Amino acid sequence: MLPYKSLIQIDRTSTIPLYIQVCNYFISFITKGTLQPSQMLPSTRILALLIGVDRNTIKLAYEELISQGWTESIERKGVYVLSSLPILTQKNNPDIKNLVEKQDAFIWTNKFSNAVHSKNLQKTQLAIDDGFPDVRLAPIDELMREYRSISRKFYGRNFLKYGDAKGSENLREALCKYLSTTRGLHVEIDDMLITKGSQMGIYLSAQLLLEPGDIIALGVSNYTTADDIFKQTGAKLLRIPIDDYGMDADYLEQILKKKKIKAVYLIPHHHCPTTVTLSMERRLKFLKLAKEHKFAIIEDDYDFDFHYANRPFLPLASIDHNENVIYLGSVTKTFAPALRIGFMMGPSNFIHSATALRELIDRQGDTTLEEAFASLFNQGEMNRYYRKALKIYKQRRDMFCELLKVNFPDEMVFKVPEGGLAVWSVFDTNIDLIKLSDNALKKGLYIDNGLFYKNELFSTNGLRMGFASLDEREMSEAISILKKVIP
Repeated sequence: MLPYKSLIQIDRTSTIPLYIQVCNYFISFITKGTLQPSQMLPSTRILALLIGVDRNTIKLAYEELISQGWTESIERKGVYVLSSLPILTQKNNPDIKNLVEKQDAFIWTNKFSNAVHSKNLQKTQLAIDDGFPDVRLAPIDELMREYRSISRKFYGRNFLKYGDAKGSENLREALCKYLSTTRGLHVEIDDMLITKGSQMGIYLSAQLLLEPGDIIALGVSNYTTADDIFKQTGAKLLRIPIDDYGMDADYLEQILKKKKIKAVYLIPHHHCPTTVTLSMERRLKFLKLAKEHKFAIIEDDYDFDFHYANRPFLPLASIDHNENVIYLGSVTKTFAPALRIGFMMGPSNFIHSATALRELIDRQGDTTLEEAFASLFNQGEMNRYYRKALKIYKQRRDMFCELLKVNFPDEMVFKVPEGGLAVWSVFDTNIDLIKLSDNALKKGLYIDNGLFYKNELFSTNGLRMGFASLDEREMSEAISILKKVIP
């Protein structure tokens, strides 16, 4: 007989009834293979004595096991583990060998064995991030006020039901007006899909455009997550040089004489990671090439709203008359990243298919949250926020760049960005960014180690250094720590 006295530990302070506790122990013994089919359970009298409970408690536990189909009562013999249950092998204490066996418990294709998950910035107190907004500036109270107000109204309960997979009609209408005013984009609301951030738009575009072996052109330096999304489809990545004027359209033109490509992925404003802006001449050249060679342009315009020197160039989508451009943007990348609201626009048939695909992986977004954002746009709250944030971020950019210039004249090279929320800094090759990141974290500062930006052709010893989420005091403290850990 098993050592039930030590195996079954009754907790008399628990809200779970004693007989259920006993029942759960026996279920665990059976599922782990400790008790096998047709094996006899101890009598109610013996078990009650062993674990120090009333005999009726054991009777109730056994009755529950029988009713759940784990055991059976055989007249004049006792209670047995159900004979028809499958035989389960008893597990030993986990060790390295067992962990390997557990990993291979079923057959599957692991395409992400080398994946590195994103950093959790919710637990960091001080961070020089990748270039994220300061959530303290966003009108969160106003957004939550609208959210609560909508949920309390009689029509608000309808937003808790399944809705349009394209997203809130009111938000799409508000965004269409906003994009028309600020970016010269004229689009019908049926040709817009609300996404969980621009990253979902990249994924949907890739899945619809690319088949294994197709070629997609993108920057030698590029947003690494987009690279990974395109690779996951089986597509081949064609790297195009990036200079101070963005991706080289002339280089692509020469490639197109020899190869056929399916799509081009562009980040025209504040390219990731280098922050350069694509010139208007090249924008027009890319549109011309797309029309001639019939490829799609995925335009990722994730932070158009923050441009400091002058008005930003118009998006390619606003001057595209041949419907070659799939336009992706983000609301929350410039508001609060975790809220996850972006948008995707393109030809009607393409958006229809993207909506159908989106339904397969995520039926719809949070309609009430989308309605709350629609209210902020319609009330002018979002415009006020963007104006306020733009002014503050410009001040922070100037201060951050001055601190870098004064404190690290020989350790790094950078250009003051015209827009966006980060500075691309190239460090001296003698500085080990991995060690720098580790040492900074020990002193209370999170800063990336640069590995995220590297690929098979791009290995610059550089970092995107976000300034927008740091106020004046935090910025000074962060630079002070950074100065201590840079050799």
